Amino acid sequence: MTMKKMAAVVLRENDHGESDKIVTFYSREAGKIAGIAKGAKKSKKRFSNKLELFSLLEVLYDDRARTGLVRISEAELVTPFLSLREKYDRYVGAVLACELINYWSKDYDADRNIFNLLIWALQRIDNGLSSHLAHIFFQIKLYTLLGYRLHLGSCIKCRASDSKDAPYAFHPGHHGLLCRQCCPDFMSRDMVPLAMNTIKLLQHAQDLPMEKLDRLRFSNVSILEALRLFKVYGQYLLQREIAAWKFLLEEGSRSAGITQDI
Repeated sequence: MTMKKMAAVVLRENDHGESDKIVTFYSREAGKIAGIAKGAKKSKKRFSNKLELFSLLEVLYDDRARTGLVRISEAELVTPFLSLREKYDRYVGAVLACELINYWSKDYDADRNIFNLLIWALQRIDNGLSSHLAHIFFQIKLYTLLGYRLHLGSCIKCRASDSKDAPYAFHPGHHGLLCRQCCPDFMSRDMVPLAMNTIKLLQHAQDLPMEKLDRLRFSNVSILEALRLFKVYGQYLLQREIAAWKFLLEEGSRSAGITQDI
């Protein structure tokens, strides 16, 4: 049996029968991959406390069939990210990050930049960065990597960009901003109004390297607007709702001081 090794994050895990687990990973080497861990619920050596949501692992597996589930042989824990499972606000932030990666990824389609971005998000939330800010940074970088970079420099129709041309709103179908003059239906449900300060902060977040994102200071209003933008944009692109959004925005809002409904 020829075994392969991968560094992987647990995106999902489910019990299968009396003793097995089915686990979905996002890995550096193979992208999204699902496997079965035989006897995982009873094993105290190979899998005990390892196949947990969000954990970063070194996984030994056999994928000779290349279809269906791979066979997971062993897993070594690299980083457990314990607080993501112990603190509710962190948990919902981590769930949303993993769900986005799961829905956006194809099997065996590896992207090391996306893998590194996911690790960055889990590390930062685990280290205490609010899930709200982590998701603003995570998602603006993710959509750039996926080829859906937000156009935030000017109105996508008339190219107006000054504050005198405000207000602006984000249109998901056009992947960018529209000014009021170019959008008669400015306050429609699909549009996301944005203050100039929010737009500028998001532009900086797009262009700054990951290690410098902490210098950006988002007000509660800007956090609110940015999160609503990403919720609407992601739902438009994926054509589906992700349940974790509701919990992030409603249950976890106190950690960012947000009291307004999104």
